[in-house]
Amino acid sequence: MGFSENLQILRKMQNMSQEQLAEKLEVSRQAVSKWESGSGYPETEKLITICELFNCSIDEILKGKFSENIGGDKKEYESLMNKFSKGIALAVALILIGVTIFMYIVGIPTSENMKDKYAIIGIAVLLLFVVAAVPIFIILGIEQENYRRKNPKIPNMYTDEEIEKFNSKFAKKIAIAVMINILSVIQLVLLYGIEIVSEESTIPIVILLGMTVISVYMYVYYGIQKTKYDIEIYNKISSRTYKDPNDKVGKMSGVIMLIATMIFFICGIVYNLWHIAWIVFPIGGMMCGIVAIIFENSEEIKND
Repeated sequence: MGFSENLQILRKMQNMSQEQLAEKLEVSRQAVSKWESGSGYPETEKLITICELFNCSIDEILKGKFSENIGGDKKEYESLMNKFSKGIALAVALILIGVTIFMYIVGIPTSENMKDKYAIIGIAVLLLFVVAAVPIFIILGIEQENYRRKNPKIPNMYTDEEIEKFNSKFAKKIAIAVMINILSVIQLVLLYGIEIVSEESTIPIVILLGMTVISVYMYVYYGIQKTKYDIEIYNKISSRTYKDPNDKVGKMSGVIMLIATMIFFICGIVYNLWHIAWIVFPIGGMMCGIVAIIFENSEEIKND
């Protein structure tokens, strides 16, 4: 299979018409038609542009490697990504649930002699939730990697209408998650501010963390769902030369929240500052948002 067949495959993978491809290459539709029928051949400059557009090498498009790499059934892909979205969101939520239960246990009124024992019990429960979450990360990660190896390049499976419908849903769900975060902080400020509970009480923090579980689940689930619709990024990741900026954002965000959790426990266990240590979580969340914006803007500048 040569250039003409591969060009058709690449174009269809991106759900692109001959007119749309011609517009991007600044040539006529007839020129594209000739290339795909084998009666014409693009200039070297245009060939390079085509490779950049479809994120492939000249060697790949000329030697027909795409005919072997294209795969992916929509039902199979959706099943995998939906399972991955729910699983990863659940794993993250499990860890936060463990933290919430820990806070509840250490906040139970008891004698001074029992506080340390309750703290140990709380840590044990937290670690159990972590143990339950880790296999989910590993299993789903391996399943996705196996699918990617089997289908390194897949066609564009979604229409513009499907993408637009999801984007509208995504905006609403993220807005709800943000509202939950804000409400969780409001209840904490009110309960402590008007002295409904004492400063030593961890009930407002438990409520905050419980609401955070819901919002974080929504952030993670709908965030991964959004990547499901970006087939272009999926295919770019298959290229060894492509570096996904979201990978850096994910790793840095993970480190930020890990540090925030460590600070939270140190302030609480060592200095008994449970009533104020909660602030590390909204600060950590804002820092993650700043990191995402910085990398997104730097990637846009780089592309420009």
